[in-house]
Amino acid sequence: MKWLERFQEVIEAKLPDPLTFALALTAFMALLALILTPTTSSELLMLWGDSLGSLLTFTMQIGLTIILAFVLSQTPIMQSGLRRLAALAKTPTQAYVLVILTAATFYLISWPLGPICGALVAREIAREAVARNNPVHFPLMAVGALSGYAVWEMGYSSSIALAVATEGNPTHDIIGRLIPIQETLLTYWNLLSIATTLAVIIATVLILHRQFNLKKPYIPEDLVTPLERLPEVAPEVKLPQQGRRAWSLLTGLLLAAYVVGWFSQQGLALELNIVNWTFMALGLLLVRSLTHYSALFAEGAQVAAPTLLQYPLYAGIMGMAIQSGLAQQFTQGLIAIATQTTLPVIAFLSAGLINIFIPSGGAQWALQGPAFIEAAKLLEVDLGLIAMSVAYGDQWTNLIQPFVAIPLLALTGLRLKHIFGLALVMCAATSVPLIAGLLIGNLQG
Repeated sequence: MKWLERFQEVIEAKLPDPLTFALALTAFMALLALILTPTTSSELLMLWGDSLGSLLTFTMQIGLTIILAFVLSQTPIMQSGLRRLAALAKTPTQAYVLVILTAATFYLISWPLGPICGALVAREIAREAVARNNPVHFPLMAVGALSGYAVWEMGYSSSIALAVATEGNPTHDIIGRLIPIQETLLTYWNLLSIATTLAVIIATVLILHRQFNLKKPYIPEDLVTPLERLPEVAPEVKLPQQGRRAWSLLTGLLLAAYVVGWFSQQGLALELNIVNWTFMALGLLLVRSLTHYSALFAEGAQVAAPTLLQYPLYAGIMGMAIQSGLAQQFTQGLIAIATQTTLPVIAFLSAGLINIFIPSGGAQWALQGPAFIEAAKLLEVDLGLIAMSVAYGDQWTNLIQPFVAIPLLALTGLRLKHIFGLALVMCAATSVPLIAGLLIGNLQG
């Protein structure tokens, strides 16, 4: 048995489920805060408890995103479209490349769409692969879709690059000006990093596939939800077909009209709420009736349940890390040993590590940005580069952050143990082009 298969077997045997992982991470963060900061156990308990509800709005938004995307994916026209797209993958290589590029495209446009669209395409290709005996590795395809997280901060949905270009951002006073996207997203080294990172992702996935030497499709037997479509949970109401359809069409058209009006006022901009209302409008337009929509929504709620359960725990972890001063202490310690050459790499590595505990680009920038901006000024490092260094680190370890993998796992039916070993390999591989891009950007500066 090859080394990779052994490594993945160990991961599958030993890795806890995401909820246990989140609880273990909570205990680890609490222990570090008690040892390294003056926070008392009673104070830490209150910091944790007070923070549990800090992400409730975001949790609801993400939960709706998963449910509404699931509903949309189960409509007849979307099922047909996914089957057509999956049918393009005649070989394993085509399957992996199709999933990676589809997911990455959506990650760059709007990060919530990336794991959802990537997961749905991977799931449909896996379903077709079983029927056609196409020897693909379903968890590896899912990791390919997840790997799009390694480029999301480089594109249109970058929270940090857009933050520093926006009035009133947390570091505006320290920077003294806005940093336009011409100094971050549109730099040649960032565009080059997108291309090289995707090339490394594709190459690594294909190498891993070759290591497995499959003769038939590999679909884990213990999927949370089977590849087959789930049965409807509620029967259709016996109404005339036209009457049933009219109400869902009317509701969908009203919601679609609002979305069009929103874009006409806001321009080409995306945020979670408008993504959700777009998904809902499309779903209502494509289902057979309101009852049909309700039935699919109930199925999607089961898929989204792990998200609703785990997000409060990660909010508590973030609260302990930030409010105890632990995260700030860690960042300041790293800056103390930095030089002009190493500062971007240190910012990248520290952001990657902190992202394991605080999986939020905006929160990380609010935490790390001020200190790194001050250091960049002292060491004469380009400020746009240092902002993207933190952004790169944030996106990098998303590949091994169970929190951000929840939507993809929910929609594929896979478990964390099925993908975590492969994701670790992908995380290590993508560090090379990401660091190289920052070094090239630093040379330019």
